[in-house]
Amino acid sequence: MSQRAWWTPELVARLLIDMIFTEVTRTRPGLLGVRQLLAPLTDAPLHVTNPLLNQDFSTFNLDSLEFLNVVTAIAVQFHLHETGAEQQLLEQRHLRGWVEAVLTSRAQWDEAMSFLTSGSTGQPKLCTHPLAWLEEEIAFFTTHFSDRKRILTAVPFHHIYGFLFAVMLPTTLKIPARDVRDSLPASVLRRAQPGDLIIGHPAFFDLALRNSLTLAPDVRVVSSTGHCPPQLWQQFHSAGIAQVTEIYGASETAGIGIRHTAAAPLRLLPHWSRQADRADAISRVDANGAAVTVTLPDEVDWLDATQFQVIKRHDGAVQVGGINVFPERVRDCLLRHPDVAAAAVRQASVELGGRLKAFVVPSASCDDVAQLPERLHVWLITRLTAPELPRAITVGTELPRSPWGKLADWD
Repeated sequence: MSQRAWWTPELVARLLIDMIFTEVTRTRPGLLGVRQLLAPLTDAPLHVTNPLLNQDFSTFNLDSLEFLNVVTAIAVQFHLHETGAEQQLLEQRHLRGWVEAVLTSRAQWDEAMSFLTSGSTGQPKLCTHPLAWLEEEIAFFTTHFSDRKRILTAVPFHHIYGFLFAVMLPTTLKIPARDVRDSLPASVLRRAQPGDLIIGHPAFFDLALRNSLTLAPDVRVVSSTGHCPPQLWQQFHSAGIAQVTEIYGASETAGIGIRHTAAAPLRLLPHWSRQADRADAISRVDANGAAVTVTLPDEVDWLDATQFQVIKRHDGAVQVGGINVFPERVRDCLLRHPDVAAAAVRQASVELGGRLKAFVVPSASCDDVAQLPERLHVWLITRLTAPELPRAITVGTELPRSPWGKLADWD
């Protein structure tokens, strides 16, 4: 089997670096040390001869369970069980060995990839995609972005969005891709050059465009993982961005639809078809000519056979910094604290940063109400990921409700 062009030591290493960070911070929320240790690996081309690939995993202070979690995540995402290469991961203690194991396995079996949902549910969902389907999607976008000279990516490589647009797309277009997550968002846009394509998400672009700036001509952007609100579209226009492509999709489906203006509905990507008898499903044809039907992740309103608008999510998730976050999970965590009798969690407005906020009612045993928000923050920081942490905790004698008794918003 001929190996696909994106399976190089550099790109596989970048995928593994993001996977290590994600898996370790999943078990140790708030941990910064792993990112700091891995950061040097992203600063230079990761050829096989790069000595940084020899870094021993003992420097990451992984305990045995964390090590097994990371190994399992890699084995599952790359389907190493198909070639028996998962055992090779257990025998290695440096990144070079893991890179070589993945490359060897991909050269033997390369039919599918799996991705974990980015949502903070405590039990991420595994989503498997035939490589041929991902290639079909990228073939469409390769035509769409055929004139681009460089890609600047502000998204993780190992999530499906990053894999498609930071790994597959630049490799297929044969143009360089630069990881810009270590730069301020506004700096990324300010330094963009004509012919650049910037891959980001709404929170990244909102930060980048909070102060007025004018981009170089012929800079295009792609935004996904969440809905672009009207004010962000206006900021895109004011900055003089040549073209904006908003992609609607999910880990379960990859890309589903696109649009280029705030007023336009989403249009299905050409490999998807609407199900005539179901408003909540779409289908595509597999390699054997059979139709495969999937359920849409959100409630949508169909305008015709190919155009639709998203109404609301089915799963209750909200987007914080490009990550799916579940307010109910945060509320459940608050309720486990002995000083909390009741709690509500919501997403703050875009004007207030779009982070989560919480309202709590102290329990009868709480003897220091004034310090409760500070104690809760300490409690949560070891139990939740950074996007899940409420940025404001309000204390009151009862949860805010409307005149009809329904839970209401609060300032």
